[in-house]
Amino acid sequence: MRQADLPGELGCQFTTEDGEVLLIAMGNVASSEPARGVVKVAGYVEPVSAPGGFDGITDSPTFNGKGKTVRIQVTGEPTEGGESPPRPATLTYDRADGAQRAWPGEWRCGP
Repeated sequence: MRQADLPGELGCQFTTEDGEVLLIAMGNVASSEPARGVVKVAGYVEPVSAPGGFDGITDSPTFNGKGKTVRIQVTGEPTEGGESPPRPATLTYDRADGAQRAWPGEWRCGP
């Protein structure tokens, strides 16, 4: 996951409650280009993107990729202080065949 060569100035990541990183995304601030990312589910790392650059992924974004939709739903206020505090969130992975899975965790965005 961390070896993905993603373009962008700033990024976000979703981490499960047990510390596993499931999604990393990068984008440029004030950009009309999509943010690019990778999602890891069932041992596979696959590309995804979301509209609006970095600004479009900071608060409850939806990512799309081949045969999948990945939604991040921020569920609460930041749990720490600082420039890039984590916020409680849920990652929901929807496959084109109708299968769905969700993980609780945290969403952190920034430098």
